[in-house]
Amino acid sequence: MFEEHYEAVLRYAWRRVGATDASDVAAETFRIAWEKRSRCPVDKPLPWLYATARNVTQNLRRRERRREALPLHEDAASETDHAGAVVNREAAIAALNTLKPADRELVLLVSWEGLDLRQAAAVVGITRAAAGMRLHRARDHLRRALAGTPEPAAYEERFS
Repeated sequence: MFEEHYEAVLRYAWRRVGATDASDVAAETFRIAWEKRSRCPVDKPLPWLYATARNVTQNLRRRERRREALPLHEDAASETDHAGAVVNREAAIAALNTLKPADRELVLLVSWEGLDLRQAAAVVGITRAAAGMRLHRARDHLRRALAGTPEPAAYEERFS
């Protein structure tokens, strides 16, 4: 399982916590998988590993917030001048950050990690139907945010 899925878990962690902490998150994920191997599905362990990595990542972020009381991510891209790419990246990140954390995680699991809807739903702990609706609404919100089109109702009101 480690040999087959380590790279995917490492990429997952890298996208969420950056290169500095990604290997620690991946290592902790597989340590937990070893300790809880009886609860890990043998046939398709990747969604379970992603859910575990998500929990490890959330714990890391909570520790960092308590210790430093700083924003979760520093925007290193703003220090460089890559014009259009930076503007597009910052717009996409800003749009993603307007989503609720659970909806953002669902979008990232499907688009970055390549999980299908059923697997992504299992990672975030909701039904496939709920995941489908949330993903549809989140994508609609992202399209509007990136196009500068106003929402028919505020995102917070619509998805609360």
